[in-house]
Amino acid sequence: MKVLAVTNHYPSEESPGDTPCIRDQILTLRRLGIEVDVVPIDRARRRSSYFQVALRLFLTSFRRKRYDLIHAYYGYPGLLALLQFKVPVVVTFRGSDLLSRRNRHLGPWIAKQVEGVIVMSEEMRRVSGREDARIIPFGVDLGPCSPYPMERARIDLGLPLGDKLVLFPWNPGRPEKRFDIASAAVEQLQAERRNLRLVPVWDEPPETVFKYMNACDALVLVSDREGAPMAVREALACNLPVVSVDVGDVRQVINDLEGCYLCRQDADDVAEKLRLALDRERRLEGSRARVLDVKQASEAVIEVYNSVLDH
Repeated sequence: MKVLAVTNHYPSEESPGDTPCIRDQILTLRRLGIEVDVVPIDRARRRSSYFQVALRLFLTSFRRKRYDLIHAYYGYPGLLALLQFKVPVVVTFRGSDLLSRRNRHLGPWIAKQVEGVIVMSEEMRRVSGREDARIIPFGVDLGPCSPYPMERARIDLGLPLGDKLVLFPWNPGRPEKRFDIASAAVEQLQAERRNLRLVPVWDEPPETVFKYMNACDALVLVSDREGAPMAVREALACNLPVVSVDVGDVRQVINDLEGCYLCRQDADDVAEKLRLALDRERRLEGSRARVLDVKQASEAVIEVYNSVLDH
């Protein structure tokens, strides 16, 4: 099977932390026998890159090299994939491409035009308008994403050994991630714990992010919306306690897991739940068993490919 993957998020030397889960899935698909060519859209070049990729996709309808299908990651690449008329299209929606106000009409329209739809959560399937959409969150590479001695991780990263550290693994400049709520909650706790710090980390290579997850005492998520946040799954793979608002599939993933807490999108409640997580003074147990492995997720994606081609 030959697949052309199109995405506007892909790790590069300039941006090593740009959605590595897509690269991990593509590499795993290749190991499972799927021939995958990748066409990345350079978001830094904006319109010119989108135009070049749009032209390339349109021309695939007239070239000899044949793909069995196109797999677009995110909604906008899915829109470009519709410019060719030779092979079926599968789109993986990540979250904001269906759930944000900006895309609440375009995302479902794209979903109805393509032959296969993959989403991250039940909410996204409902919004997509496709009852046949498959829920397949991205899997975690459980090899490198593993528990690691906290002291050694902190020494490697130059972090203080005696502080309590709360990880915020998203860009604080993205308003929907609500860094303002996370920082307000930590400020409340700093009145009673002077050695408490909020640690924002973004656009770092996966191996660095995994070290931060092993170096910190808890992860906090207070986003306005999410699909199936990879950071939560990676935290569980590293036995890192999670405090999160009830977005995407977080409730399903951390439900009844001792040391993880759901909170309201309110600084007071976030602070209270962080206090509970930090007071435990220990890592999670049995949390790795809840994490979908990248190979399992990729096998489910191949099932979607086969289903689309069969029809």
